[in-house]
Amino acid sequence: QGVPGGVQGVQVGLHEGKHVGCVTLRPKPGALRMDHLYIEPAAQGQGIGAWVMVWACALADLRQHTLELAALQGSDANRFYQRHGLVELSRSDFDIEYRRAPATNPLQVVRALWQHLQAREWAAARALLHDEAVIDWPATGERLEGADAFISANAPYPEGWTLHLLRLDALQDGRVMSTVRVDHPPATFLVQSVFRIRNGRIQSGEELWATVVPPRAWRTPEHLPGLQRLALWQAPT
Repeated sequence: QGVPGGVQGVQVGLHEGKHVGCVTLRPKPGALRMDHLYIEPAAQGQGIGAWVMVWACALADLRQHTLELAALQGSDANRFYQRHGLVELSRSDFDIEYRRAPATNPLQVVRALWQHLQAREWAAARALLHDEAVIDWPATGERLEGADAFISANAPYPEGWTLHLLRLDALQDGRVMSTVRVDHPPATFLVQSVFRIRNGRIQSGEELWATVVPPRAWRTPEHLPGLQRLALWQAPT
């Protein structure tokens, strides 16, 4: 459950692979300092700057640090930063200093989600998602648009299942990845989820489900030197 380190000189890219801007996120004692957020004019208005802010806020939340930055007085950037939860702290002759206090640690948000789902506490689980949250299930080609859709897809599932959180990790891009074992006799499943958290709630995610099955008979340590069996079916201690 390590928290990603500070990132400096991050370049922002489009799907075509072109560099469209840059930003520096500099670690300080108790804070992350954002400097030099720049998006090429031709690439503005496409949500790239908003993505960068969600990423920076998530990293600050993972560290439980303040996010700080400065904006030029009179710049449109002031409204942009304020929309992302930064609050004016002070002013100089030219700049406005902004601060954002950390929200709930994203690792805790995802852990709480699985705890509430296991307890069938649907309202509490729903409260951990943004209203407009989008969750993808690539294995079945389904997209759940909205927090209510996600809860409605889980709540009616036939009873008898138990969730075991096996692993919880923070990724370098600020997302959180979890691995959960679902026991629903006679079957057992594994689900690996990657969630993006914004201001203490889940904004988006992707979940990959797999059925736990025995390995093929020919895959034995005698035939494959170095082969070992993972103990994912064991309940965590």
